[in-house]
Amino acid sequence: MLGSRGSVVPFFKERAKTGVLPITDPEMTRFWITLDQGVHFVLKVLELARGGEIFVPKIPSMKITDLAQAIAPECSRR
Repeated sequence: MLGSRGSVVPFFKERAKTGVLPITDPEMTRFWITLDQGVHFVLKVLELARGGEIFVPKIPSMKITDLAQAIAPECSRR
């Protein structure tokens, strides 16, 4: 979630200064959703839910390696 404590973007920007971006699993996918969009989705689902449903939003995503390349192309990834 962009702008949250768990966002990898500020972490990668900080780690880019070291020349190495740590990637634990190159198959990982990151989803592009803002905090406001997440809150809106939860509130909407609370209105729609009747019990037992699973709601999955369609949101943009990208591979973690592509994100690392976009943020710091000069860095190695481990």
